[in-house]
Amino acid sequence: MLPRRTMDFSDNNVNEIFFVDGAETALTRDQKETLSSAAAHFIECFDIDDEVDVYISKKSILHKHAGARASAWHMSPQYDRDNHIVCVFVDPEESLKSMIISLAHEMIHAWQVNRGDMQGTNWKKQDYSQLPYQLQPWEIEAHGFMKQVAGFYFEDRQPSASELSAMTAKTDLAVKELNTQVGNQQLKNKVMKVAKVAGLVGLGALFGI
Repeated sequence: MLPRRTMDFSDNNVNEIFFVDGAETALTRDQKETLSSAAAHFIECFDIDDEVDVYISKKSILHKHAGARASAWHMSPQYDRDNHIVCVFVDPEESLKSMIISLAHEMIHAWQVNRGDMQGTNWKKQDYSQLPYQLQPWEIEAHGFMKQVAGFYFEDRQPSASELSAMTAKTDLAVKELNTQVGNQQLKNKVMKVAKVAGLVGLGALFGI
């Protein structure tokens, strides 16, 4: 991926990585090279044919856009641009491994859009916008597999087609269980109704179950 330092969300048919809002000086050269390498690796892992631009930000404008508690975010291609925007907020004191895991999480979202499962707040044409963050299908998958996907980079290998299929199949199973357990229950009861879902994708810690 080509490194840049300016902030520009426009598309140009080239995958790029931008170090902005202090990250360009706070991170070491080795850290920046590793993050660039990881981003390119994930795009190859998922065979994403859309343009993906990655922004590594320390704080400031992008952080305020995503919310004070956000560690990363993804924006799908829009009517006025054809590229995915992935942003990861980094603390130079945190481990490089944790930065790469956050990047893997957002790259999973880019993959979900690229393969056609995620469109806005719809998952496979069903609207899940009313569900809590933890129960949205795209977050179940991203949280459930971000460490595994980061492992593809750490192990310097590409996942097999069967590995990727197993991931999506497990997500399908989790969403099916989610739909069964949640049904028409009130939002306040939903987390209690998805213990099985949490177990399926290893999200027990996230749900506090």
